[in-house]
Amino acid sequence: MDRAGLFAALKRTTFRSLRHRNYRRYFFGQIVSFTGTWMQSAALMWLLYEYTQDLRWPSYLLVAQVGPTVLFGPFGGSLADRLPKRRLIMSTQVAFLLNAIALTTLVGGGWIFPVLILALQALNGVVQAVDLPARLAFLPDLVPKEDLINAVGLNSLLFNTARATGPALTGLFFLVAGEAAPFIPGNPNPVAFGATCCFALNAMSFVAVLFALRGIDLPGESTPDPARASDSSWVGLRYLMANRRLGGLVLLTLVLCVFAWPTLTLFPAYTRERLHRAEETYSVLVSALGAGALLAAFTTATFGSARRRVKFLILGAFVTAGGIAGLAAFPIPGAAVASAAAVGYGLILYLSTGQSTLQLAVPDRTRGRVMALWAMTLGASAPLGHLFAGQAAERFGLEAVLVGMAAGTGAVAILLFAARTLQRNVTGCHPSS
Repeated sequence: MDRAGLFAALKRTTFRSLRHRNYRRYFFGQIVSFTGTWMQSAALMWLLYEYTQDLRWPSYLLVAQVGPTVLFGPFGGSLADRLPKRRLIMSTQVAFLLNAIALTTLVGGGWIFPVLILALQALNGVVQAVDLPARLAFLPDLVPKEDLINAVGLNSLLFNTARATGPALTGLFFLVAGEAAPFIPGNPNPVAFGATCCFALNAMSFVAVLFALRGIDLPGESTPDPARASDSSWVGLRYLMANRRLGGLVLLTLVLCVFAWPTLTLFPAYTRERLHRAEETYSVLVSALGAGALLAAFTTATFGSARRRVKFLILGAFVTAGGIAGLAAFPIPGAAVASAAAVGYGLILYLSTGQSTLQLAVPDRTRGRVMALWAMTLGASAPLGHLFAGQAAERFGLEAVLVGMAAGTGAVAILLFAARTLQRNVTGCHPSS
C-alpha cells in the first residue's frame, strides 16, 4: 500500500470520527491542553521530590489531584446531566488556567512550600471533579452512536499523545534550564526554573481548548431538561447495581487501578534508587508509559468493536501485570523503558475498552452520573494505591512493592479470564460484550 492509500485507510478507520466538525475542533484543542497538563504534572512530581527527597510527596500530589473526584464526583456528574456541558467545561478550563497562573507565580517567585503547592493541587482536583464527568458525558454529543467506540479510542489517543510528549518536553526544559541557569540574573535553581517554564506553558495551553470549545455548535444545548433536574445524584449507582455485569466491570477496574496506578508515582524513586539515573531518565520512563498508552489507544480506535471488548479487557490486564513485573525483575534502563511502555499499553487498552462499554450501555439522561462513578473509581484508586505504595516502599523497598502490584493486577486478569471461560461454557458461544 502506498502512502496515499495508507492515509486514506487510516482516515476511514482509525480517524473516522474526525470527519465530524465538532469532534475535530474538540480533539485538536484538547491535545494542546493535555500536553501542557502532563508537562505540569511531571514537573511538579520531580520538583517536590527534589526539594523534599521523600518519595511519598509525588504520591501526595496525585492524591490531592484525584481525591476530590471521589468526594465530589456525584455532584459533578449531576451538573453534567443538568447543565449545558460545553459551557460547564469552558468554566472548568478557565479555573484550570487561573490555577496554573498561581502555580507559576508561586514557584517562579521562589515560594516553594510543599504544603502550599499541595493546596493548589487540591483546588485543581475540586475543579476536575466537575470537569471530568462533564467531558466524559460530552463525547456522545459530538459524534453519532456508530462512531462512539472510535471517538473514545481517539480520546485516549489524544490524551496519551500528550502523556508521551508532555513529560518529554518537561525533561527537555529541565535540561535546558540546567544549562541556562548560571547565565540568568539571580542564578535561579535549575529545577525550579525549568518547572516554572512548564507551569507557564500549561497556563497558555488552556487558551487552545477554550478557543475550540467556543467554536463548537450544538443546537439546543441551552435547553434544560426538567426530568433530569428531579433525579437523584446517585441514580448512576442504582443503575450499576441493577446491571451487575457493568457494576462488576467498575469494581474490577477499581482493583486493577489500585495496583497499577502507583507505578507512575514510584518512577522518581525508581529512577534514582534502582536505575541510579537523574531526571532525564525519569522523563523517559514517563514518556515510555505514555507511548505504550498511545499505542493502546491506537489499537482501540482501529480495532475496537463490541465482539472484542472482553478480549481487550483480559489482554490489557495481563500486559499491565507483565510490565510491572518487568520493572521489578529487570532494573536496567532499556528493560525498564520497555516495561513502562507495557504498563501504559495494558492500562489504556483496558480502560478505554471499559469506558466505551459503559458509554454504549448507559442511557443519555443518566450518562453524566454513571460516568462520574467511573471517574470516581479511577479517583478512588489513587488515594488507596498511591498512599499504600508510597508507605510500603518506604518500609519494604521498591522491588517488593512492585512484585505485589504485579500480583494484584495479575489476579484481575485471571478473574476476567475465568469469568469469560465460565460464560463460554454456560452459553456454548463467545460472549459479544
